[in-house]
Amino acid sequence: MKAQLLERLGQLGQIEPSGAAPAGATPVGEAAGRVGVPRLGWPGLCAVSAATLAYAAYPSAAEERAIGVACFGVALASLLAVARAPDRAALQAPLLAVLTLAPAAVGLAAPWPLSLAAPLVVLALLARAVPALRSSMPPLRRGAFGPAVLGWIAAVVLVSALALVLWVRLMRPDLSQMRALLPPVSLPLLLLGGLGFALFNALLEEAVFRLVFLGSLDAVTTSGWTAVLVQAAAFGLLHLSGFPSGAVGVGLAAIYAVMLGVLRRRAGGLLAPYVAHVAADLTIFALLLTWTR
Repeated sequence: MKAQLLERLGQLGQIEPSGAAPAGATPVGEAAGRVGVPRLGWPGLCAVSAATLAYAAYPSAAEERAIGVACFGVALASLLAVARAPDRAALQAPLLAVLTLAPAAVGLAAPWPLSLAAPLVVLALLARAVPALRSSMPPLRRGAFGPAVLGWIAAVVLVSALALVLWVRLMRPDLSQMRALLPPVSLPLLLLGGLGFALFNALLEEAVFRLVFLGSLDAVTTSGWTAVLVQAAAFGLLHLSGFPSGAVGVGLAAIYAVMLGVLRRRAGGLLAPYVAHVAADLTIFALLLTWTR
């Protein structure tokens, strides 16, 4: 009788039954879209996926105007394709891609961090100004941060750090160009700058991939794994010339993004993947210092 009462109260949302998932958490494999809102099916999924992947081509679009025009066209077509989506969250990824790629299409590509930050700021301002977009913004939740989540974070940090070290030692990449980006300042200032970069870059990339893109993909598919894999593929492509780089780097970055997507689901918020992402960026900075200096 007591168990039935607890279960009933849990269903009413007054308490959570013992062993319940953290508030806001979504089981891995399930989408986090609003219950009862019809999805767009394969056409909607293809449109949002195309916009997400077009966004990932920004580094190439910034260098070649023709690529920028093509990617902008894909993003704009995707936005028009989901313009009447029942769940307006589907608009977020194509709209962010359009805002990011529009400058590249006219030869005004911005460097990091403006290329990531400016479109996010414009998207947030549009969402505040347009009622139809305001309700479609993905919720910004901290999520759970208990012992279980900390264990997942530790596992992701360990695996990513090991992968980065092995990539440097086995592939022996030429890191001279990346080293040239380090300013000629004293070591304390350099360390402080590396910390600032890790904190800011992780914040921007988590907002783009695990908030906007994952939220839009959840709005057009009931498969949480599909959403996680698409955002991971885009994350990998974005880092084609990053650290790690090349085809192997794309694969490693994509696998890492899968882990961050799963961590986002497990925690039910952005804090856990953000912390793991900061740790990876700090590992990259440490490798640049110790391997090239």
